[in-house]
Amino acid sequence: MGSAQVIERVWATDIQLVWELWTTAEGIASWFGPKGFEVEVTTCDLRVGGAFVYTMRAADPATAAAMEKRGRPASFTVESKFTEVERPHRVVYDSPYGPETMTTAAEFSEVEGGVKLVLTVDATKPEMLGGAMMGWRSSLERLAEAVAAAG
Repeated sequence: MGSAQVIERVWATDIQLVWELWTTAEGIASWFGPKGFEVEVTTCDLRVGGAFVYTMRAADPATAAAMEKRGRPASFTVESKFTEVERPHRVVYDSPYGPETMTTAAEFSEVEGGVKLVLTVDATKPEMLGGAMMGWRSSLERLAEAVAAAG
């Protein structure tokens, strides 16, 4: 690896809320995935070695058609494994994509005015990161909406 990309965000909320949204099946389903997609979490075993399995699918026919036009499936399942869990400050998981792997690390810290996220994404093939980072930016917009809705 070694091609890591980083996104940082700060939300005016408490760390426990962000941790719950990031690490529970219900929380993840409320925001994870780019706009136009929905996620069903089937397993979220939050411990080192635990499984994180989800299916991401296009939420409407137009998004499904756009995916298929690009040669991408409108629905796919990802079977990840948690490699680090430090409540409520850090969670890392590896996601296999064929012979390749993507590692996602989320670090949360309390800062003046709220909670800071440092999201680091790395992959065995750097070209995997372009689409992934676009998806993460959109997902984090949805997370900001979920944080605001929670209050």
